[in-house]
Amino acid sequence: MKILVLLKEVPVVSDIKIDRVNLTIDRSGAGKMMNPADRHAIEAALVLAGEKGGEVTAMTMGPESSESILREAAGLGVKAAYRLTDNAFAGADTLATARVLKAAIDATGPYDAIFCGASTIDGVTGQVPAKLGTALGYGILTGACRIEISDTGLTIDRKAGNGYEKLTAAFPLVCSVTEEANSPRNVTLKGRTAAKKLEVAVMDNEKLQLTAEDLKSPSKVLGLFPPPAIEKGQMIPGEDPEAAVSELADILQGHACL
Repeated sequence: MKILVLLKEVPVVSDIKIDRVNLTIDRSGAGKMMNPADRHAIEAALVLAGEKGGEVTAMTMGPESSESILREAAGLGVKAAYRLTDNAFAGADTLATARVLKAAIDATGPYDAIFCGASTIDGVTGQVPAKLGTALGYGILTGACRIEISDTGLTIDRKAGNGYEKLTAAFPLVCSVTEEANSPRNVTLKGRTAAKKLEVAVMDNEKLQLTAEDLKSPSKVLGLFPPPAIEKGQMIPGEDPEAAVSELADILQGHACL
């Protein structure tokens, strides 16, 4: 079985600063890390490979610095890695990102299963898995909180309101994974050695041959604004419960809440 896991390098959220005048995000001084949910996607991919046979490949779209998360994945058991890097890919929205990933998957695949984090902590859209699955014509399972493996595909539990819904898809498929799905394994000494030896294959647009129209991002950020300030609650002092209830009723009536 051929399995792929998609990873993303994200900023350390605690390091991000907000320009309160222009209301823009300044990532320049922020550290970088693997998107947290992606570690759970790696674990899901490795479990599937262990049960069905095969190896796991990792892929990321990002600058040279993103190679570090590919090596981190190799330390956990991933055997091969691709980094998609080109100035033409910069600023891609979720649709353009899905198109770049599809082109790379077409060039290196096909894959029986593709795993990724349910969302990233920088964008938090959760859109790429469904867009990628649609572009590939694969089955789509999103927001997996629990994963069951069968001979023909996967069955997941996904949060729905106060409960869960059960969804099934046959291979080939794309499955996005939440942090509830599993407990990622730790890097071993053997894994550290593998991470250092990993040869990362770099793919640019000369290899993927995407057109300017393919790379066009139709969505735009028009602006950012702070959330409204939370109004301070009104306290009713006193030790007489009946008097406090009466005063509260008068306040509610004054606000047309009764």
